[in-house]
Amino acid sequence: MRTWARHKRATLAGACVVSLLRTLRCCGFCRLPPMAGNGPPPSLFTRIARATHDVYCGFALAERGDMDTLARVMFLLLCHVTSIAKQIIFMVRASRIAKLVQDFDDMAYNPKETTRKNLLIKRAQGASRLGTAYAGTAALTCALWTIFPFLARLGGTRVNFALWIPFTYYSWPEFFIVLLYTHYVTSLVGIANTTMDAFIATILGQCKTQLTILKMDFESLAERANERARETGEQVSAAAAALLVRCIKHHHKICDTSREVQAIFGGAVLLQFGIGGWILCMAAYKIVGLSVASLEFVSMVMFLMCILTELFLYCYYGNEVAVESAQVSDAVYGMEWIGPDGVGKEVRRALPFVICCSAGAARRPLRPAAVFIPLSLETFVTIIKSSYTFYAMLRQTQR
Repeated sequence: MRTWARHKRATLAGACVVSLLRTLRCCGFCRLPPMAGNGPPPSLFTRIARATHDVYCGFALAERGDMDTLARVMFLLLCHVTSIAKQIIFMVRASRIAKLVQDFDDMAYNPKETTRKNLLIKRAQGASRLGTAYAGTAALTCALWTIFPFLARLGGTRVNFALWIPFTYYSWPEFFIVLLYTHYVTSLVGIANTTMDAFIATILGQCKTQLTILKMDFESLAERANERARETGEQVSAAAAALLVRCIKHHHKICDTSREVQAIFGGAVLLQFGIGGWILCMAAYKIVGLSVASLEFVSMVMFLMCILTELFLYCYYGNEVAVESAQVSDAVYGMEWIGPDGVGKEVRRALPFVICCSAGAARRPLRPAAVFIPLSLETFVTIIKSSYTFYAMLRQTQR
């Protein structure tokens, strides 16, 4: 509990995404949210700080304007394209993203029961580990890519960096300046890009956790209604009706969050899926010609792991949301709605409508998608198969 209380938002649901959003703002990949219009006017220091951050965000986007020179490294070029697409989304729709994060502070997302709290704590801990491990892998890969030109220069080989430099870098001081700049650029893109993926996946994961909590609430509704009636003195049927309304509102809020994620990031994720196969194909084509004992081979393997993880995260968490959503109606049917300790006539009459409307488990479950491509494990397998097909075609042309 103490680990997550250090965040400005003390709610457990919000803690899982706050740290990732903070990393993106530090990298300049997401603007600060606008100031509240009904609050006091911001101080001069605040206005200067926000303007400075906007300039930094513009620099983080503009400093990759010479990517055409990277065309000979095709897989990196494609990675830059997908990264820029997501970066633009985070900058242009910063207000909607901030609102999405603030919605996790709602009481519906932060139940007081211990078992529910434990689920939220596990989700927040998992998000922290995911962001750290994923961004750490990207940072280590970029560090290895920085070591290669340094070792080549030590061996007397002339190094040509895959970007436009306005001066020659024959001397060691000039070479170090270019080397540090390329390390900064690749590390910035790698860390921010993986954090953006972890952020989107974490929101989907939070939706899955909230659906699990909703299932628990439906299954234990009769028990909680009897407990509430004993504590407050109200009738069991009235207590059950109040808890049922709370569950329905909770479900509507989860659906709204899932749809908002799709509306904000669907286009960028669709682009990621569209060229993800090409990225894997070009990276695999390059790795085949490397020595297994070389550091470059290790770095390319780590790069492939990052790309595979990037695609898998979306598909896995989207699939988890769909599966969990399809089980909500089963949880409604599985509650103790008959017998002396049941939920009352009024609630029993409403249950058929709740079963039909709660995610439409039999007809239309909540299914996140990248515009029109569902986020599912089947989609991930399709991308891998397409990537292998492209790779096989390239290999055939070289024979």
